[in-house]
Amino acid sequence: MNGHGPRLHHVGFWLSDPMKVLHTCDVLASLGYGPSMERGPGRHGLSNAFFLYLRDPDGNRIELYTGDYLTCDPDFKPIRWDLDDPKRQTLWGHRAPESWFEEATPFLDFETGEEVKLLPPTLDRRPKIVTNG
Repeated sequence: MNGHGPRLHHVGFWLSDPMKVLHTCDVLASLGYGPSMERGPGRHGLSNAFFLYLRDPDGNRIELYTGDYLTCDPDFKPIRWDLDDPKRQTLWGHRAPESWFEEATPFLDFETGEEVKLLPPTLDRRPKIVTNG
């Protein structure tokens, strides 16, 4: 995600169908947890997965999704995605919030219990869809 690391960006949980994702949105909103929905619902461009990202009370990012990559060996020509193609991020064109690129859960050292030192990002740049470039 091109932020400092190592950190945990998100944990994903697979749901059986898209309506389960939408039902989760309805339940969260009706219980006053609408602000915890960080991104989505949406559809990933690369995998075609239907998704919702939310934050738990501790600030950890959780993805609920359904659908995914083809795991067979199809006869289609591979699609080569350009880093700056906005459909990589989401087919529906919604931008990810800045928190998507900057915030993540730190790792703790097993021996000391201290947070692992963060290192600078490894990617040269962010996609143009993110930087308005």
